[in-house]
Amino acid sequence: MPPTGRRRSTRDRPAKAPLSEQAVIDAALEILRSQGLSAVSMRRVAAALDTGPASLYVYVPHREGLLRAMQERVFAKVGLETAVDASRWRAQLHALLDRMRDALAAHPGIALTAIAEPPTSEAGLRLLENLLGILLAGGLAPQDAAWTADTLATLVNHAAIEADARHGGQPERAAGLRRHFAAQSPDRYPLVTAHAAQLVSGDPDERFHVAVDAVVDGMLARTARR
Repeated sequence: MPPTGRRRSTRDRPAKAPLSEQAVIDAALEILRSQGLSAVSMRRVAAALDTGPASLYVYVPHREGLLRAMQERVFAKVGLETAVDASRWRAQLHALLDRMRDALAAHPGIALTAIAEPPTSEAGLRLLENLLGILLAGGLAPQDAAWTADTLATLVNHAAIEADARHGGQPERAAGLRRHFAAQSPDRYPLVTAHAAQLVSGDPDERFHVAVDAVVDGMLARTARR
């Protein structure tokens, strides 16, 4: 009978899944989901894959490269508006931006990487191409379309970061904020107290869509003035 304290042989252990770029990105995204962006490191990803950090460099050169690969994976899942139509360009714009926001919100932290380093990968360029096509179909001049695309990307990133920071509870938070505004001194803050309800009205989707329309309408007016 073998000793009960015998260390397990490597032959007794289940075989590790083959290491690949996909496996590395999958592990990194799982760490992102469960622990946050700051926890994503080459060492932790390697530990999750039961290997050493040096093994990862075959697939990603450094942490920044890993973050770019994660960003690429997230953006690659966003469906495009494949047939841009000038008669319904605004609806297509909202649909595309909603999908971008939802993809980022589902992967907290990726929006921060997009702010620090705008997407220049294949998936990022596909989204930018699609976004520019929709804005041009809507009648924006090329320069105005380019600036609008940049501003809308900022809105998308902010909406995703805000969704992650708030973690639900929007109605309760809005009600509490409304009470706070309404309770202020009307002598010092007459407009804040008078419009407390309006300041917190609308759910996140509605507020996001209003912000998008405000940017687009302003840039359309700019194009029309030329």
